[in-house]
This record gives sequence, structure tokens and C-alpha cells, in this order.
Amino acid sequence: MASEPIERALAGYGQIVELLSAGRMPEFPDHVTMAQMRVLMLLSVGGESRMSDLAPKLGISPSTLSSLVDKLVEADLAHRRADARDRRTVRVSLTPAGSALLDRFQELGVEHLRALLEQLDEGQIEVVNQAIKLLVAAARRLSAEEPRP
Repeated sequence: MASEPIERALAGYGQIVELLSAGRMPEFPDHVTMAQMRVLMLLSVGGESRMSDLAPKLGISPSTLSSLVDKLVEADLAHRRADARDRRTVRVSLTPAGSALLDRFQELGVEHLRALLEQLDEGQIEVVNQAIKLLVAAARRLSAEEPRP
């Protein structure tokens, strides 16, 4: 059960995303859905992956994943191939265009964060830096707890 301070932080984060999304998202390609972006991000972090491993990580059915990957392949953002050792296994990876799309998405996030930070004074930025240190440490602990595939 989440505490009230956690809920306030989540609500604040939601407000930031909402405010930034309203004015700056036209730069983001409209032909990629959030579900497709999740697949691309997972491939970016984990590299080439088996479809059977991706579906549970995304919390979706294999048929839903197959449909998402079909669209990504059609858009030349992902590549699908049969595993050489097991023809029943399908592997998926990012294409250079998929990597470039994720790089652009990351750049937009950095631009948005920079614009936010430029609205703060030095003392406020130091508070943000301390909070980021805490979040990075928490992410490292959480990452260490997660089982590796």
C-alpha cells in the first residue's frame, strides 16, 4: 500500500507529464503507439530477445505482442527472425531506425527536463539533484532485486 507522500509524488509527476505533453508532443512521431514504444524500449535495454520472453515482461499475450511486432517490422523499427538453433523460436531486435527513434525520444525527454530546470534557481536545482541521487540509488537497488532472464 502506497503512502500519502508517495501518492503526492506520483500525482506531481503526472502533472509534469501532462503539462509537457500538451505543448511539446507534436515532435514525437504519431505512427508509434505507447505499446509499441514499450516493446522498442525493452529491446533497447535487453537487446535481441525471444518473443516468448518479451510477452510476459510486457504483461501482454503472445498474440498481442505478435501484432505489435508486425507493425514495428512494417515500419522498419524492429527486425524479426527465426532462431537458428530452434526454428519454433522467434527473435526480435531493433533496427537502426528503431534505435534512432528511441534516441530522438530520449533527446526530447532531455530537452523537456532542461527546460524545466532552467525555470529553477541554483538552490532549487541542487534540491532536484539530491532527489535524483536518491532515485538513482533506489533504481539500482530495485534493479539488483529483479531476476535476470
